[in-house]
Amino acid sequence: MTGARAPFNDRPADMARYYHSMGLYMPCTIGSARVLLFKSGLHPAYDGPATPLRKLMIEITQTVQPKVMITTGTGGAIGADVLLGDVVVAAQTRFDCTKQFKKQRWAQASYPTSTLLAGTLAAITPDLTRVSASRIPSARAEPKIWTGGQQATVVTTDFFAFDDSTDFYKLQGLGRACDMGDAMVGHAMQDCPGVNWYAVRNASDPQIANPHGDIKAANHKAGQIYAEWGAFTTAASAIATWAHHRRAIQPSLRAGCDSGPGRRRPGPYRTAGNYRRMNCGAGSAHALALAPR
Repeated sequence: MTGARAPFNDRPADMARYYHSMGLYMPCTIGSARVLLFKSGLHPAYDGPATPLRKLMIEITQTVQPKVMITTGTGGAIGADVLLGDVVVAAQTRFDCTKQFKKQRWAQASYPTSTLLAGTLAAITPDLTRVSASRIPSARAEPKIWTGGQQATVVTTDFFAFDDSTDFYKLQGLGRACDMGDAMVGHAMQDCPGVNWYAVRNASDPQIANPHGDIKAANHKAGQIYAEWGAFTTAASAIATWAHHRRAIQPSLRAGCDSGPGRRRPGPYRTAGNYRRMNCGAGSAHALALAPR
């Protein structure tokens, strides 16, 4: 979808390539696997009650027919023990809808992700993660990978929520990271059986200290931290996403196919005005990596 009804309506120069598009995509190869990268222009926080993100995820999955779906990106830490740059490899995602979607039957629903394959976490080595971590203030020397059980839940809200020291938005105890997309993707995956689905989020802003109970000031602080350090914190979740891909895809390919991390770059990101073109005539993708925010 393009034109005046399309998302990405911001006009700043740095948003020019997104303007009036459904999203951006780039097919590539990682090792011997075909991978489709997609950044959605839809967002549950401002798309209205029709939840087009869910419809988009279903149509992309049915068209591309990936073996693996990985949603990845930034999120807000929940709890003072989740530090800037840590990564949540979700065992499940869940909704915590208290605004526009609070009356939906799925407003508090949860969706388990696929079981991690042996060796996935071991592939996220300190040698890979500590380089960017060393650039992040107040981060661990080696980002902690939160996984397993309740501590590895990504909480999807229907507005921009974040954790602060007063627990203003009542997120504490629900999970370890909050975003505005992953549970909607999990909701969509219920209509796409047979696809292994994973969700990975890096803490791009920590729990915000709010000693004076000023949630507006805390909100501003969270935004500042995200803008300054989001790129550095994303490195660890990108590595975690690669580890998922390597364990979930490579063992299923024929012996000798793994050619390492070499990549074919067919060109720059392209605007997905008609996202049926993403299959590019090459058959189904081995993996589909999505980055809703």
